[in-house]
Amino acid sequence: MEAAALRIGDKATLDANAGGRAKRGQQSGRSRESALAALGAVSSYLDSDEDLPSFFGRLSATIAEQMGAQRAAFWRLGSRGNLVLQPAPHGFAGDSPVHHMRLPLGVKGVGALDRLIFADDLELAKGTSAHLDTIWQASGLADVRNSLAAPWRAGERRIGAVAVYDSSRGFTAHDQSALRLVGMAAGLVWQYKQAEDELGRTAVRLEEAMSARRHLLNNIAAGGDEARRRFASALHDDSLQLLTGAELQLERIRIESGGSHVDEQLEQLGQTLNKVEDSLRRLLMNVSPEPLQLPSDLGDAMRERLESIRIRAGIETHLESQLPGGIPPAIQAIVLKNVQEVLNNVEKHARATRVSVIVGSMDGGIRVQVGDDGKGFVVAESTHMPGHIGLVAVRERAQLAGGWCRVDSEPGTGTRIEFWVPLSL
Repeated sequence: MEAAALRIGDKATLDANAGGRAKRGQQSGRSRESALAALGAVSSYLDSDEDLPSFFGRLSATIAEQMGAQRAAFWRLGSRGNLVLQPAPHGFAGDSPVHHMRLPLGVKGVGALDRLIFADDLELAKGTSAHLDTIWQASGLADVRNSLAAPWRAGERRIGAVAVYDSSRGFTAHDQSALRLVGMAAGLVWQYKQAEDELGRTAVRLEEAMSARRHLLNNIAAGGDEARRRFASALHDDSLQLLTGAELQLERIRIESGGSHVDEQLEQLGQTLNKVEDSLRRLLMNVSPEPLQLPSDLGDAMRERLESIRIRAGIETHLESQLPGGIPPAIQAIVLKNVQEVLNNVEKHARATRVSVIVGSMDGGIRVQVGDDGKGFVVAESTHMPGHIGLVAVRERAQLAGGWCRVDSEPGTGTRIEFWVPLSL
């Protein structure tokens, strides 16, 4: 009989153990399902246009449902070290004191809430954390029966806490693990949202910077044209007028001299004045601002400028142009001004016999290369050399438009100047 009783007792023990394992398995399965459901709710944010308060309200409801809790909330860590309620908690009435609560964490690693939530010091007994319940009740939630909380963080960054309240079955260690997983996933969403917001702010600042750059470029272009206009006006209305008057006076002197011995000298002086006038008129043509409307398309404008160099300076010219259609007028003006500036340098200072211009599209912009077989120069010294100030303007004009400029030259090897500007400012 004793043996029979022992076998019956062993069977009861085995049945009890099996029942315990089954119950724990059920709890583990429920917690796993809760975690997966909460993670699904977290991941859904990435595919929606939902704002954060609405998202956290929906997520709180999902967490409460899956964990058998009546209430759930996210608490965000404020700048003063207090936990404040994230908008749209689940299960709390509009007049609940929870909406006005400020929970101090205390010194890191020392404060009670800090230890319970962030230092894994929360212990469960009889389906709750009595210490955590006491904190909620003392802060104004007197009706809390049981509760559970986990860190809401992104990596090592502490964002706040996620908490659930009032489960009819009580909370388990599996619930605690699932809640920690939810807190980590919600932290990634928070970090994603902040990165998205920062990207938006950066895009706005970039657009503002681009707008300021366009404004600056327009001001510089307008200022340069105005300076050229004033210089051209002074040259035409003052210097050339005085020179014309001198020529007329010289002609009267020659006529009045009546064929005296100074006629030859007066003739030479007249020729000198004519050369000075021609030189000043060429200068007037070079410094006069280009018209805002291009004479034809960009390729034709460059072809006309090269033809004038060939006729005046006897320099052999070559043009390769493969330009896209629809180039904005502002970009055409920048390209043409830079090409004219470089060709002016070639005509005046390079002592070249040949110059080539190659223009085409590249990387969403216009690339121009101007090369000559002239005397060349030391690039590092070019900003201090007479006649090369225009290259500074070429570089600055390209850079202000969002492009770049490179100058390649050595004494005796000619010069190659290359620049690129985008199709939009």
